[in-house]
Amino acid sequence: MTEETNITPLQARIAEVAQYEANVALYKTILESLPTEWPEKLLGYRGAKNQQETIANVDAADVELLAKLWYADDCIKSVKTETLELTKSKAILNVLQA
Repeated sequence: MTEETNITPLQARIAEVAQYEANVALYKTILESLPTEWPEKLLGYRGAKNQQETIANVDAADVELLAKLWYADDCIKSVKTETLELTKSKAILNVLQA
């Protein structure tokens, strides 16, 4: 038999804000280990819609760098989207705490 845990809306929002903050910190830390400057020869692959198909056209020597660059761009986007959600959650939290 499991014990049911009831949390208040305030507690849930506090946890949500903490999770968004942790996510932002995580993506920023990941970014520190990734290249973010795109070399001219790979710029044409930036923003590729189907990375699985696109990678077939890439020189094997550049595959790892391209993968890291794509992931870095994903992390940059994630920092922005997590910050967006964090801002909304903080606004709701402020109202609940008032």
